[in-house]
Amino acid sequence: MMRSSTVLKLMAIGLALTLTACGAIEAQRQAEEQKKQVFIHRVDMAHIWVTTGAPPPGKPYSVLGPISYTVPFSPDAIDAAEMKEKLKKIAYAKWPDTIDAIIKENSSVSNDGSTVTVTAQAIAYDSTVDRNALHHMNEGLVASPSGD
Repeated sequence: MMRSSTVLKLMAIGLALTLTACGAIEAQRQAEEQKKQVFIHRVDMAHIWVTTGAPPPGKPYSVLGPISYTVPFSPDAIDAAEMKEKLKKIAYAKWPDTIDAIIKENSSVSNDGSTVTVTAQAIAYDSTVDRNALHHMNEGLVASPSGD
């Protein structure tokens, strides 16, 4: 009688350990997927090119649409880097899978000096090879502990 009780206890412990290990593996998978999504988002944001001019000649593109925002006048509102980041965020929110560049960026201050309006045009290049290559850049890479 003692023996079957001990076997059952050991089986219960084994089952609990197995379930715990499965949970840990699933948590690790979810963490890896989260890291991948963060990487893709960073690559996509870095990939978006912003210019006050036109896109490079000879690279066919399609216009996705206009982008604009208006904010109260401040030193940050007229900071070129801030404007580019804000335009990127707006464009990425509207066209996450297609945005490649933002062209014809322009800013203007209202007549009374209280607001700044920034306008631009979002485009997608007809070839998406660059974007696809960036998304898969870290796949298949293995870190070698020996430094090889």
